[in-house]
Amino acid sequence: MSGINKKIVYGIGIISILIIAVLFKWHSGNKYEKQIKLQEDMALEKIIKEVNDYSIISGKSIEEDGIKYTFDLKKGVNLDIESGALQMKEVSKGDQKEIIYSDSKGNEKLILEINYFTPPKLAILIDDVGMNTKTTTYFKKIDKPLSFATIPYLPKTNQATKILKDAGFEVILHMPMEGSNDILNRRTVGLIKPSMTEKEIYDKFDGAIENLGAVKGFNNHMGSRFTNDPEKMRSLLSYVKKKEMFFIDSNTNSKREGYKIAKELDIPTYYTSYFIDNSHKKEDIMEAIKVSVRLAVERDKVLVIGHYRKETAEAIYEMLDYIEDEGVELVSISEVLE
Repeated sequence: MSGINKKIVYGIGIISILIIAVLFKWHSGNKYEKQIKLQEDMALEKIIKEVNDYSIISGKSIEEDGIKYTFDLKKGVNLDIESGALQMKEVSKGDQKEIIYSDSKGNEKLILEINYFTPPKLAILIDDVGMNTKTTTYFKKIDKPLSFATIPYLPKTNQATKILKDAGFEVILHMPMEGSNDILNRRTVGLIKPSMTEKEIYDKFDGAIENLGAVKGFNNHMGSRFTNDPEKMRSLLSYVKKKEMFFIDSNTNSKREGYKIAKELDIPTYYTSYFIDNSHKKEDIMEAIKVSVRLAVERDKVLVIGHYRKETAEAIYEMLDYIEDEGVELVSISEVLE
């Protein structure tokens, strides 16, 4: 073979090797890019599935616009989204959050747009705890936030309060105050009256807390005469403020003097809008809970009162699904304070 032919063969060989190397590199790179793209697609599919699963569970509809998915999410709830092969970041805009990912080429794409909302809140306060402990067994079946108000000096005040606290419920003092019914006034131990001095009122209040145990707030048991006396109510609430307690106005009359004065004194407070068990019949109480739910939807939050009775506990228990299905959140009274 001549020298020229050898050079040609050698050159062809070099070129062939280079072509093979380029083709191998191109094939390997293309295969790698396909693999990355496949991983990205699988990660996206998993995220979309998680969002769709949430939609089914929550009943919240999802709007789809190409690769963007928009949906509502209750404040305080976080989706457990795994990024997988995606480089993801979150951008918060008030009550909205955008979740953006970057593909293998660095291009940013919007995948999720989350609008956070606060569901209407319904707080149920159960009054008149203290006569027995048996009734706690009916309320303990309710695995949702409830609040209770215990009357001091009753036969089972301490025991019932401890059971409810241990079950995770919020318990406050149901402070006896002079009302319009003189027979009930005479029967009630530890009653505070407008005719009392400041010291007498403070001593009665301290005695009630000592009998009940540590609590963060109180509401009035009866009390229309006392709560309608602005001077006495202001004196009591000023004393309560020093103890860093909140006050719930049971609204035993339409004036809401206690609530108004508590607001003036910058004490955390709220008031009762409705009584759910004026009737002892379970069916009537269930209908009253429906009214309470409607009020919560209309006003964003509402506090209603029930009483320490088996029928009331059973009615609330049977209405839990209804409350949830209506998009209303059952909360403790601490969550509706102003």
